[in-house]
Amino acid sequence: MKRVRLRDLLISFLPDGRVLVRSGSTGVGLKGPPVLVAILAACSRPLSKHELEKAMGPQAGLIYDHLAEAGLLVDPEVAGETPLIFGNYSGVEVHRRMLSDEVRLSKYREALAAVVKPGDVVIDAGSGTGVLAVMAALAGAARVYAIEKTEFAENIAQVAADSGVGDRVIVVQDDFGKVVLPEKAQVIVTETYGAWAFGEGMMPDLAACAQNNLAPGGVIIPHATSLYVAPLRQAPDHLTAPFRAREDGVNLSSLLHEAVERSTIFPVDPAQVGEPRLVARVEMPCDGTFEGEVELDGPAEALVGWYDLHMAPGIDLKTGPFDPMTHWKQSVMAIPLEEGAQRFHVEAGPADEDSRVLLAVFEGEREHRVRFR
Repeated sequence: MKRVRLRDLLISFLPDGRVLVRSGSTGVGLKGPPVLVAILAACSRPLSKHELEKAMGPQAGLIYDHLAEAGLLVDPEVAGETPLIFGNYSGVEVHRRMLSDEVRLSKYREALAAVVKPGDVVIDAGSGTGVLAVMAALAGAARVYAIEKTEFAENIAQVAADSGVGDRVIVVQDDFGKVVLPEKAQVIVTETYGAWAFGEGMMPDLAACAQNNLAPGGVIIPHATSLYVAPLRQAPDHLTAPFRAREDGVNLSSLLHEAVERSTIFPVDPAQVGEPRLVARVEMPCDGTFEGEVELDGPAEALVGWYDLHMAPGIDLKTGPFDPMTHWKQSVMAIPLEEGAQRFHVEAGPADEDSRVLLAVFEGEREHRVRFR
C-alpha cells in the first residue's frame, strides 16, 4: 500500500534534538529524530514502505510504520480531502456570518424559485445549516437531499421540520463528491464558494456530484461564474506593512515573501478601484481552473479580485466593490502596477500543496503567484 503525508503538517524543533510533527487539521502528532522530516518530504508523493526502504534504508521503513500508525502518512485519497476545510464549517460562527448575508440568501431564494419545478428532486451540495435545502423544498421540490459532511448535518432535520418541510428534506451526512443517491436530481444547488470564487477547492467535488447524481438536462445553481480583476490604487495597510522592520527593533521582513503570496479578504473602497477586466467565465460543472488575458492600467499598489455567480437567467449574485456588500467582500493581492498599461496572462487552479487552496499565477514582465483561501 502506498501512503502520502498529510498536507498541513507543522514541524517544531525540540530542545532535546528531536522534532515534533503534527497536523493542524487532525490534531495528531509524533515526536522523533530529525530524519522524520526527510521521510515526510519523500512522502510528498505516494510511496510504499518498500520503495522508501529502497531509497533510505530499513530504519526509514520502521519510521514509516510509526508515521502511518500516528495518522501522519495516509491513503492518498484521504490526504486529498484536507479535512481542515470541512472542520472550518462545523461551528455556528461561520454560519452566523453567512446567514447574516441577506444579499446572498435573497439571490439563492430567487434562483431556486425560478428554477425548481413542482415534483423536482434537488440536491443541496454542502448543505451546512440546511437553509438552501429548505428554500428548495419551499420552492416546490418533492425531495431535497441535504448532503453535509460535518456534524452540522445533525441540525438540518430540525431546521427542515421547524420550517414545515421536514417530510421532504432527506439529510445525508457524507462527502457530496462521493455520494451516489438512489435517484437522479433535476437541480443541484451549492454555496461552496470562497476567495476569488474557487478558494475553497470544492469544484472537483461538485463535478463528481453532478456526474453521479444529476439527470440529463439537469441544472446547477449557480450555472456559471465570471471572475474579475482590477487595479487598486491604494492597498489596505495590513496587506504587507506589518511584515517589515518596526521602529521598536522587531524585524518581520523575513515573512514578507509569504505575505505577498497570500491574498487578503477586505471590503475595498470603490473610489480606489480602476477599470475592471474579465479574466474568465467558467461554466458549471468545472474542475476549479481558469485562465485568461487582461490588460490593467497603473499605477496601483495592489490588485483586487471578485466574481459574479450566475444563478439563473437574469439572476446574478455579484460580489464586486461596486455591488451590495456580501460576506465574501473582495480579494486583495499584493501585485503592484507601474505607470501605464500592463498585460498579464492569468492561470489559476488548485495548489499542489493543498487542493483546497486556489493558486493564481499572473505572468507579465515578471511572475506573481497568489494563494486564495
